[in-house]
Amino acid sequence: MVDDISLPSNHGGLVFPLDMFRPTLLAAALAEGLVAQVRNIVDAKLELVRHPEVQLVLARIHGSVVGDDPAAFWRENPELGLLASQVLPRQLFQYWVAGEPDPRQGFMVLQRGQALASQDASRDDLPPGATAEDWPVAQLLAQLQLRPEELADGFAGGPRIEVSLVERDGDDRELLMVLLGQQPGEAEAADAGEPAGAAAGPGQPAGAPTAAGPASGTGASTGRRLNVQDDQKRRAAEAQAEREARQAKAESMHSDLPFAIDDLGLVVAPRGAELADTDILEPYLRSTLEGDLPPGLPRERQDELQGRRIDFAVVVEFFSEVFVGEGPLSRPVFDAQAGTRTLAGAEVRVLEVLAPRLGRGTLIRRGRAGVFVSRTPELELPMALIAELLASQDG
Repeated sequence: MVDDISLPSNHGGLVFPLDMFRPTLLAAALAEGLVAQVRNIVDAKLELVRHPEVQLVLARIHGSVVGDDPAAFWRENPELGLLASQVLPRQLFQYWVAGEPDPRQGFMVLQRGQALASQDASRDDLPPGATAEDWPVAQLLAQLQLRPEELADGFAGGPRIEVSLVERDGDDRELLMVLLGQQPGEAEAADAGEPAGAAAGPGQPAGAPTAAGPASGTGASTGRRLNVQDDQKRRAAEAQAEREARQAKAESMHSDLPFAIDDLGLVVAPRGAELADTDILEPYLRSTLEGDLPPGLPRERQDELQGRRIDFAVVVEFFSEVFVGEGPLSRPVFDAQAGTRTLAGAEVRVLEVLAPRLGRGTLIRRGRAGVFVSRTPELELPMALIAELLASQDG
């Protein structure tokens, strides 16, 4: 039972692959986000810790600005991850874990100032019979091949640095060398197999690392105790495998693509698709069809659909997969703001939301089942198709 799950103590932060970046610039971005909220950061410090075995970095903020609830701090300030993602070269995770008495876990995947995906769950959001492995951060850590206690302990034993959010006067090159476990001056002596021996890219400090751990957000595994060359080869192979898997998934959906036609146009419901599958869903998001239909749709319907909408509908498991206002949707916000409609004789709740990278649409919930449709609530909704998707989640 979910009630029997014991969770680590309250914590949160940012997790990202170790790559070329400027710690002082990251601190400045986080400081900007907090100052914009008129928050006191006089005693705030950014702590960066590299995992002792894996090329991953954990970033946390210490100081009175965080208060006594770090999980709530990181959950309620999604803009910090958005700002950080504009400084870091690749994807990062903003996560939060709260233990008893009100356990909650969640994370966001961010890159280049955009939220690519998110999950958030309290005890009530998990299905009956859920285990500790079913919590969002637990699933994330399984992808990264990390143990929950490693994250809860702040990557204990790994090299760490601190940067004041106010002064930010550290030497980026030396700070990165410390994260690499080296002392200043060792970069020149390191052989070609060591990450600190690589030349820095434009705008980056010399001696910065050139490779990172996992390909974030892709489900790729993280190798431990690998040298940089092996890590680069592994990540290249994983990237190619990921591209091939994405193509295979798209082709499978195209071969059997449910759809409904109404007065506004056509709505597809790709089997097995999720909101995170933006590359697969984007072709089915057209305010006005001009020319060919997207893949998998019958060409004989092409002429009648010219000038009409093409939309999609997909299953949504967690409230936090969509956004309202400045952050991920939560159950309290949904309960307070959602309207009510009748679908197939049953009451459903409806709310206009934002799907990251896909745009505005409607979230329809019936109990624990949820569906996102890329039409806002004032437009005609494909109720029969929605009913099928909701029913697919029953049991």
